[in-house]
Amino acid sequence: MSFLATLAQRVDPASAALIVLDMVKSEPDSPPSMEIPRLRNPLGNLVRLVRSAHRVGFPVIYVKNSYSDWVRLDNWKEAWSRRRDYNPRRYLEGVELHDGLEVGEGDAVMIKRYYSAFAHGPLDLMLRCKGIKSVLLTGGAVLGAVESAAKECYVRGYYLVLVSDCVVPDSGPDHEIVMRHGSSKLGAIVATSNEIIKHWDSLVPRKKEGKKAGK
Repeated sequence: MSFLATLAQRVDPASAALIVLDMVKSEPDSPPSMEIPRLRNPLGNLVRLVRSAHRVGFPVIYVKNSYSDWVRLDNWKEAWSRRRDYNPRRYLEGVELHDGLEVGEGDAVMIKRYYSAFAHGPLDLMLRCKGIKSVLLTGGAVLGAVESAAKECYVRGYYLVLVSDCVVPDSGPDHEIVMRHGSSKLGAIVATSNEIIKHWDSLVPRKKEGKKAGK
């Protein structure tokens, strides 16, 4: 049996997908994304990662969160009612991706109803229909949607890459908990966007230099 044990194997465009979780503006009139301190670094790294993915034909799945009253159970409503930042206008289905993130040809966009992107939705079916064996997880919140999706990936048989500088937040206690747990318990490879982009760049043929003058 052949395992996907290395980073190169797990970021192979032939059998892997990049999942971008919850990187949407929380309200229609949200300020420019780069003006939000907690987003500045991870979003900048993620934009570069997505653009690199598009260059090599690497599939990207954008997962938007929408918490409409039509799909919230009572326990969910009660939990959210205790949140000090609760706002019924947040996470509407029509909200846009954060600035700089673009949906490319062949990318997919799906709506997530609960913490886990796999709950009550088609994500697992989408991955299996495309022959995906390995998943690269990015987005936020790291100790929320990212952690939930990581565990689901593991129990459903997917190999996992946690892109450490493309999650929100990209440092601090919550970040360390998820990276450490993913590596030790879920078989995840923790890698930076630069490490992944470096590998993808090696797959792109370099442009041939022009012929030397006189030849």
